[in-house]
Order: sequence, then structure tokens, then C-alpha cells
Amino acid sequence: MSTEFPETFDPTTQEGNSWDVLPVGEYVAQVVEASIQQPNSGDGYHLALTWKIIEGDYEGRQVWQRITYLHSSEQAQTIGRKTLKDLCVATGVAEQVDNAEVFLFKPVRIRLGIERDKQGVYADKNRISRILPLEAKSEEPEQPEQPAKPGAATKVASAAKPSKPAPAGPAPWHAKR
Repeated sequence: MSTEFPETFDPTTQEGNSWDVLPVGEYVAQVVEASIQQPNSGDGYHLALTWKIIEGDYEGRQVWQRITYLHSSEQAQTIGRKTLKDLCVATGVAEQVDNAEVFLFKPVRIRLGIERDKQGVYADKNRISRILPLEAKSEEPEQPEQPAKPGAATKVASAAKPSKPAPAGPAPWHAKR
């Protein structure tokens, strides 16, 4: 084993890493690495993902995520499976999943937050709070605009009654019988 570099390295000509957390917000990203791993505790399995930001000021930056999908804690497993469902919906995976490679290189929107260590021992880190489809779907179906009918506005306005203030006194469920 050698201690000599095969070529000279000049640190003055290189740019260092920037490990600052990304600002809270939504980013277009894709999974560039995905693997199934067992945690150090040996309890269950999680999907380990490396996300790469592919648009905007932070293009090229990476964020890591672990999604627990098998665990002795029912709550941990439920939370993880909901996140895994969001990942499937966002990436368009509708079939049963038996290989993590189905999630690779499919652009989605990820919502990032910042996780702070309550004891102050570890540095802040980004946490993915949501995985969303690239194209936002509207919550309500679009209604085609229809031309206003003459007199419709006056009918609506005249049909509206001013609301009465609530009667004073105890709420009906508190009333003595």
C-alpha cells in the first residue's frame, strides 16, 4: 500500500463541498440511487433513496431519505408505507413493487424541511416531508366558464339574506332540562 498520490493534488485549484442545508421549499428532483437496507437495529427494512435536485438554483445537490416499510413498530411502518404510496403515485408506479429500481430517474416534486437536533449535538439537515407528482393536480375539477345570464347577478344578490347574530345565552347543549 502506498501513501503517495498518483498525481499531485493542488487544493487551491479545487472547489470544496458545500454541506449547507437547502432552504425550505419544493424542488424538482429524481431518485438517482435506491436500495433496500436493514437498519443498524436489525428491526425491519427501509428503502434508502438518494435524490438529486434537477432544476433551479440548487441543481445537482443531493438529499437522502429512508422510507421504512417493514418494522415491528406499527406506527413507523404505517408512516413509511404512506410515504412509499406517495412515492409510487408521484413516479407513476401503479403495479406492485418488488424492486427499488422502478423509482430511478423519474422527476417529481419534493417538499423539503429542516430537521434540527433537539440536543444541539448534530448539524441541521434537510428532511423530505412530501413527495408529489411533477405536474400538480388541481384539488377540484375545472368548471368551464359559462357566460353570465342577464339578471343572474341581481337574483343572486336579492336571494342572499343577511345573517343573524347567534342568540345570546348558553349553548343549547349546556341548557338545563
